[in-house]
Amino acid sequence: MSCTRSITNEGGSKHDEECTLSADLLVAADGANSFVRRTLGSSFPMITHSYDRKAVTCTVELDVRKGGMAKTAFQRFLPHGPIALLPVWNSLNNDHNDAPIYANVVWSTTPSEANHLLSLSGTEFITTLNHHLCQGPNVNPPLLGNNNRGMPHIPIIGTIAKEMDSLLRTANTALTMGTWTESPSRNYFRMPPASARVVGPIMGFDLRLSHVQQGYTAPRVALVGDAAHTVHPMAGQGLNLGMGDVYSLSELIKEAVDSGMDVAGTGLFLDRYNQERMVKGLGTVGGVQGLHELFRCSGSNSSSGGIMNANALNSGGNASGVESIVGLGRSLGMNVVNGLGPLRRAFAEAAAGATFSR
Repeated sequence: MSCTRSITNEGGSKHDEECTLSADLLVAADGANSFVRRTLGSSFPMITHSYDRKAVTCTVELDVRKGGMAKTAFQRFLPHGPIALLPVWNSLNNDHNDAPIYANVVWSTTPSEANHLLSLSGTEFITTLNHHLCQGPNVNPPLLGNNNRGMPHIPIIGTIAKEMDSLLRTANTALTMGTWTESPSRNYFRMPPASARVVGPIMGFDLRLSHVQQGYTAPRVALVGDAAHTVHPMAGQGLNLGMGDVYSLSELIKEAVDSGMDVAGTGLFLDRYNQERMVKGLGTVGGVQGLHELFRCSGSNSSSGGIMNANALNSGGNASGVESIVGLGRSLGMNVVNGLGPLRRAFAEAAAGATFSR
């Protein structure tokens, strides 16, 4: 690889000098706009898909002084996308009880709503964030609609449908509220902490799915992390997927070194890396895409429930019957998972990347 380096002479003057760097293996870990991948463009064709969403992100200071938040992530699903409140490094030293506690905000929404958020002042952004994040669970709208659209004309069938509608929504509300608590001593649903102020700039970027089409490797080159794939941040799997890449590749490099072999001299090691991570990467990207489609069903084509609607959290919106059914099924499913300890822990471990499969 050719590069330019700066040389300082004995007299203190500087000049640039062309040089060539060589290595047994070049690992491209330079992000979604990877220079290495783009330079070797013909070796790494990409599959891309726009989510038609934009993420707004910033760091906020929380108005609580509890160390427990340092390890707690919160996420709320709005009609046009989720808000995530993610822990960052915080001092847990007992001598610093008054030290500020910070969290990162990642708010995914439509481009128009994202641009609206980016136009707000810091104070206005905090007010909007707290209004949409720090609220109790919402009640699902009636499956048959408030005006009884879709109600069968046969009286007995109509009555049964209304009763089933009421029963399902009541059961779902009971499951939700049964775990609602503001007590920090209980590991159930807890209200997210309010944000006090924005720390630093508020930034936005377009969201898109991308994945290498043919493989993670080329002769003496391996892609890791966002250089190989990007996903929607809603499930927090981008970092885990990248760490899995690093773990898999580092283990194979260690195996090659321990056996006295050139890790990229043959296809033995890089082919194994490529096969392992292609399966994992495509599976994760597909799963996150499925979640995105599931959670965008109730608001992708409607302005009701958007962040610029002051009553978004207090109304059922104008969801269609299909959207209401999907919303209720989604809510029931999450409540059932939350109520089954072993299943909840299995999902949590998988989402946290507790183990990296080889």
